[in-house]
Amino acid sequence: MISSIRVPLRAGLERTKIQMTRSRAKKLPTMPRAYYTTVSAAQRHLSAAAAVPAFDSSSFDDPDRLFQDISLEQIHALAAQRPTPLRLADMYKYGRGEDPKQRLRNAQFLHKELPIRIAQRAVDLLTLPHGLSTAEPIRRVASMYLEYMVELQKFPAPTTYEDDEAFTKLIGGFVWDRKTIPVSIARGVALWRKSLDNKKVPAEVEQEMEEALYRFFTARVGLRLLTEHHVLSCKGNPERKAAVLNCMQLFKDEKTDLGCIKSDLDVVYEVKRVAELVREQTMMYLELAQLDKQCPEIIIVDCNRESEPFTFVPHHLHYIVSELLKNSIRATLRHGLNEPIKVVIAKGAEDVTIKIADRGGGIPRSRMSTIWKFAHSTRNDNELETEFGADGVSGASIRGFGLPLARIYARYLGGELTLKSCEGYGLDTYLYLPCLGDSCEHLPLRVRHSPGEQDSMPTVYDERVTPNKKSM
Repeated sequence: MISSIRVPLRAGLERTKIQMTRSRAKKLPTMPRAYYTTVSAAQRHLSAAAAVPAFDSSSFDDPDRLFQDISLEQIHALAAQRPTPLRLADMYKYGRGEDPKQRLRNAQFLHKELPIRIAQRAVDLLTLPHGLSTAEPIRRVASMYLEYMVELQKFPAPTTYEDDEAFTKLIGGFVWDRKTIPVSIARGVALWRKSLDNKKVPAEVEQEMEEALYRFFTARVGLRLLTEHHVLSCKGNPERKAAVLNCMQLFKDEKTDLGCIKSDLDVVYEVKRVAELVREQTMMYLELAQLDKQCPEIIIVDCNRESEPFTFVPHHLHYIVSELLKNSIRATLRHGLNEPIKVVIAKGAEDVTIKIADRGGGIPRSRMSTIWKFAHSTRNDNELETEFGADGVSGASIRGFGLPLARIYARYLGGELTLKSCEGYGLDTYLYLPCLGDSCEHLPLRVRHSPGEQDSMPTVYDERVTPNKKSM
């Protein structure tokens, strides 16, 4: 029962920090230099989070049911373990399905790994700084993660192909729920701000909150990628895969037998499909809002002389481009010009670069640091009831998360997202996606030190340009 484990979160975090320090002391020498910054950031985060009030069960739906099979100490013990990185090359290889035994081994790996990562996400939420963790929507998300963790621990480790089928069905259910978590966290942030009676949040408080959310969502990308890849690389059960595809908002004709990583991705073709979808959503929004405006034309320029294969995660690309195009369309419509939006695509030796240029008036330099904040939004209230106002990751209407999440997805595999503004004229957005090779082998240093190749936590590269520092 939860009454028997209601202890101050400070004490639990201190134990967690000691365990983390002991376990890492033996392994850190083998880690790349980028990981040291990640560890230091995590320790600073734990120290700051220790001031959060005692663990309170009042916001959970049914705490007695939830905690009858797991104690708070067990949660901390799981969360204190270091995630095991799964290299992109290994994911790519087992996604090919050439060795059925490898898939079973991966199911066994995920059976052990997912509870650790899920427990860490729950602790992340329960230790958000400055009272944000006490917001009821955020507590409910933490409760959901703990429910997932309990379900996984109840499920026996897969030892047969039939066990893997049942395990895949179980974790597929986790993927289906894409809306609740980002929506609830957005509502929690809104409630937290409202509780301050519209007082201005001190800069250091807002910075710490933003960095905590940045870490959480970066790690969440890794958690979902591992799960989605295993489900989509399953050779059978097309109905389940179709449901997962729908939740991931991939196109109906997407080929997914090889998992999330696609080795022959045609970037120009994928961008054209996203552009057509965004235009349809825009025209629907304009019609419903009864606005006498036309959707700007989207011109796509292919700078590649010949089509070369590109390896990447399609639904990451879809989300990023969708959010960037929506932002450009909003700005163009508000600026009152019916100028086309130009998308330039070029593939070099290191990166595929996608430049999106609009004439939407640009952004003042004084506001450039705010656009990466999770509380920032470029939408108006009329958009919230249409697909044009929906977030590409969650499929729901949430404010402020689009651009920060787009940069997290870009950085997760070693890419980057930057903005260059010409105030009074327009904005140029540059999306850099690293070339991952034909089979994710021989990766560039930037990719090898990315969250996707490490432990799904922000690396030294990300720490150098935190979400809110005025470095743009």
